[in-house]
Amino acid sequence: MLDIAFKDFKAKKSRAIMCIIGVMACVLLIGVVNIVMYEMQSSLKGDLGTVNGKMFFEQNGTGYPPAGSIMSENLGDEVLQRSEVDASGSTKALFAPLQGGTTNDGGTPTMVVGLTPGKEQVFLADHPVEGKNSLVGEADNAVIMGSEAAKTYNVKVGDTFTVNDDKFKVVGIIKKVGKGWPLTIDNSVIMALPYAQSVTNRPDLISTVIIKPSADYSLQTVENNLQDSYGKYDIYTEKDVQKTIDNNLKGVMVFMNMVIAMIFAVSMVLIMNVMMMSVKEKTKEIGTMRAIGTKKRSIMALIIYESLILSLIGGVIGILLIAPTYNVLGIMMGSTSLNFSIPTTVVIQVALIVLVIGTFSGLIPAYLANRISPIEALRYE
Repeated sequence: MLDIAFKDFKAKKSRAIMCIIGVMACVLLIGVVNIVMYEMQSSLKGDLGTVNGKMFFEQNGTGYPPAGSIMSENLGDEVLQRSEVDASGSTKALFAPLQGGTTNDGGTPTMVVGLTPGKEQVFLADHPVEGKNSLVGEADNAVIMGSEAAKTYNVKVGDTFTVNDDKFKVVGIIKKVGKGWPLTIDNSVIMALPYAQSVTNRPDLISTVIIKPSADYSLQTVENNLQDSYGKYDIYTEKDVQKTIDNNLKGVMVFMNMVIAMIFAVSMVLIMNVMMMSVKEKTKEIGTMRAIGTKKRSIMALIIYESLILSLIGGVIGILLIAPTYNVLGIMMGSTSLNFSIPTTVVIQVALIVLVIGTFSGLIPAYLANRISPIEALRYE
């Protein structure tokens, strides 16, 4: 049956090519939409990882990063002195957009992260740094840059750059953390807390206290105790980040899935129309096959084979073009990267969609082919 299917493609090249191009375009769109969703999830989950095992004491209704939270430095000192808090693994921190600075390829402003010198690892965790990973003993204007921030300002270790009238000296650059869109840590400029307060014009103010619970207390106990003592403030934990991710993605995912569903339907209708035309054109041939004893399931298999072959050829070409297309779209949006590769999960999802399209879009034409009467078919002109 496969040889008959391929023979039909040769006889109807134009129709087959148009169908393949249509499937390819649909697969390309589905793939790009899936990658956008994948990148969004990776980015938000990456930020979830930076909060793992820590708590953020901040003003009500902020979130992560806590750039919208403002509190006095004295309050931060008070929180750090509590018995539930491991002071050696906790720190006061100031988060604020770098005013007057440029934005990265995605339009996200660089984030100032002011920390107490010697407490950089509370924020950095175990992420590798090229150069120095501490501000201890460095000049007041020393900074450790996230990978995306360094790219935005085109700097390397040892360089200096100026934003407004503030000069910064780069002593370290964090290796890229996020696999998809840049995370907060990738887009940060870490500096000593007093200098960050000066740069952002927030003297004696902080955004949050990054807390590592004391070994004698569980995360839940620390959260409950702090919430009871400071009712006007929030304790932002990993579960809250997950809630934020779910809320941020919910609406977007519904919209994206609707787009995928519409593209999926267009693909099925396209192949179904082509296969119905094919069945009509082969009415006499099918009647002859029926007359000589060809089984109905064999005729059904022939139509489904044709449908699958068309969708698989278009699908494979579409999958191969996803990464180049995504790179081109990135460049059009200002990105300088050309090394994007398709995540395996996206390839599997798109491949399954192609198989479903090819199989189900051939079912109705195959059913119609089996309803053809051999006698009427032989009279068909």
